[in-house]
Amino acid sequence: MIKLLLLVVALIAGLTFGPMLAGNQGYVLISADNQTLEMSLTTLLLLVIILFGLFFLLENLLKWLLSLSSVSRGWFSSRKSRKARQLTSNGLVKVLEGDWKQAEKLVVKSASHSDTPLLNYLAAAEAAQGQGQLHQRDEYLRLASELDNDSLAVALTRARLQCRQHQYEEAVATLQDMKSAHPRNPLLLELLKQCYVELEDWPALLGLIPPLKKYSSLSDEQADKLQEKAECGLMVQIAQHSGSDGLMGHWNSLNRKARQNPVLVACFVREMCARNADSEAYTVLREALRKKIEPQLISLMPTLKLTDYHPAIVTLQDLLRYDSGNAATHSALGQLYLREGKFPEARTHLEKAIELHPTVADYSYLVETLEKLNDKAAAHRLSREGLALALPSKI
Repeated sequence: MIKLLLLVVALIAGLTFGPMLAGNQGYVLISADNQTLEMSLTTLLLLVIILFGLFFLLENLLKWLLSLSSVSRGWFSSRKSRKARQLTSNGLVKVLEGDWKQAEKLVVKSASHSDTPLLNYLAAAEAAQGQGQLHQRDEYLRLASELDNDSLAVALTRARLQCRQHQYEEAVATLQDMKSAHPRNPLLLELLKQCYVELEDWPALLGLIPPLKKYSSLSDEQADKLQEKAECGLMVQIAQHSGSDGLMGHWNSLNRKARQNPVLVACFVREMCARNADSEAYTVLREALRKKIEPQLISLMPTLKLTDYHPAIVTLQDLLRYDSGNAATHSALGQLYLREGKFPEARTHLEKAIELHPTVADYSYLVETLEKLNDKAAAHRLSREGLALALPSKI
């Protein structure tokens, strides 16, 4: 704008003072080396004005050309972005459809011009694993990490794909790197839970249950089941490495609530019996039954290998005083009497157990008892009844 103003001023000055100087034009001599140039002062002024105007026009022409180039570049760039968005959208649809090869092709092709290249590479990693190309999967995940090294989305995608490929140790390492920064993320906690269960890392799982209850969708009932699973798994590992003595020490270290949990008591009893520590198992089992009558614990009583079954029989008889209609107690008593050779007593309790809650196992024990009593007809009849119970009903 200023240059245009100066040009106008120069033209006005030329038109004003030109005629005045026409009769007294002056003289200008320019000498350079052996060359000389002569002209009037008026001619020099006109040349300067003309050159100034030419430079002004040239400058504006260049600006116009440059702006045209910028518009062209913007148009082509916008076109590439629109195409990349379309290819990315189509690629994500192919991922959902499980068309891994086509999905990988589309999302990788559009990654360089995509508005969301991170999403492209994560989708490409999913597609690569779908084709069994784990090395290529890791390469796409590396490219995604370079775009955002601290991205939770990258870490969760990596861990999820590793879990799907049964690479649980690698997944744990991936998730642990992000856990300190995102301790409340429910998906991260759920993936860690899955890994710990698969790796049978029960101590780590037990430590994870409180945040799972607080920050994930894990209900109280699910949390209790998970706690029981972890505690039982830990008891198995302790028994395998430290035997019955180590397991007994661990059991005594548990809180009262855990020691009164029927599921945990059953796990403890089975592991102790597997290591010929039936007497210690019986002591814990008896104490648990005195606090609460549980059919699953009562059914463990006949599995014990004891030198003297009389205390166990007395314990079960005491239970019948509190609950005479408990089928599990009658069944356990019948089995112990059968083992002791007291067949009439065994028959009485097994028949009562079948009356309350018929099972194939109790029919089998009763048939054996009747054969010992030489009641062949009754044994044959009950065999048919037991077989009918075992066979699926016909509608």
